[in-house]
Amino acid sequence: MNVYFRKSSRAVTFVASVYTLVALAATPAAAQTTYQYTGNPFTLFSCGLSSSGTGTALCATPGPNLNTSYLATDHVTGTLVLDAPLPANMALQDVRTFPGFSLTLNDGRHTVTNSIAAGMFAEVATGPNGEITAWHLVINTGGTLNGGISTSNYTFVSDSGTLACCDPTVDGDAARVFSNPGTWITNTPPTGPAEAVADLILVVGAPSTGLTGGQVSGLTDKLNNAIASINAGENKQAINQLNAFINSVQSSAKTGKISAATALSLIAAANAIIATL
Repeated sequence: MNVYFRKSSRAVTFVASVYTLVALAATPAAAQTTYQYTGNPFTLFSCGLSSSGTGTALCATPGPNLNTSYLATDHVTGTLVLDAPLPANMALQDVRTFPGFSLTLNDGRHTVTNSIAAGMFAEVATGPNGEITAWHLVINTGGTLNGGISTSNYTFVSDSGTLACCDPTVDGDAARVFSNPGTWITNTPPTGPAEAVADLILVVGAPSTGLTGGQVSGLTDKLNNAIASINAGENKQAINQLNAFINSVQSSAKTGKISAATALSLIAAANAIIATL
C-alpha cells in the first residue's frame, strides 16, 4: 500500500496516581484536570518521492532508514490540561480559550506544544461523563521543515508525526496510522485533603504498589483514621496519623518489606497532604 501527503498549511498507573497527590500540595484550588492520550503504533512511513512527483509517499516499511527515522513502535501521545473538567455532552469545539489550556503532543521522535505552534487546532467533544469522545488536535511547527504532530477522531481517524515535509522540496520524514484511534484517560486531582487521603488509600491497595494484604490493611487503617480526623476538623490529629503512616512506610522500607522507590513515593504523597492541613 502506498499513499502520499502534500505540504499543508494543518487508565491510572501507580506513579501517575502518586504524582497527582503530590501535585495537590499547598494550593488545592489551583489543581488542574489533565487528559492523557495514548495512540496506536504507526503503520505507514515516509519512503521517498511519490509517483506523481509531488508529495512524499508512505509505505509499510518502518525506519530507521534513509527515508524515515520513525520506528514501528512509535506512536502519538498527548496531554491536554485545563483548569476545570470539560462539561458533559459537549459538541466538538475549540478549547484553546478555556482557562488553563495547554497542549503537548509527542510522536516518539519529537515533542511539540501550543507555545511553539506555528499553526494548530485543539477541538474536542465529550460524552455523558465529560470524557473525550471525539477530537482534532494538531500542532504544526512551520519553518522550512514544516513539521508537526496530529491526532484526530472526528470526520477522519488518523494519528501522524512529521519531522520534515515534503518531497521534492524537503525530504519527507513522517509516519501515520489511519482508522485506529487511541484512548484517553482523565486525571482530575483531588479537591481537598480528605479526598487526597482517599486516593492515597487506592494507591496503597493497587497491585502495582506490591504490598501484601497485611501491609495494605495496616496502612489503610492509619489513613482512614486521618480521613475521620479531617472530616471532624481535627487537622492536628490528622497530621499525627499521617506521620504514623509515614513512619510505618519507613520502617517497612528499612526491613526490605517495601521497595525504596515505593516508600519514597508514598511518603511524598503523605507529606503533600500534610502540607495542605
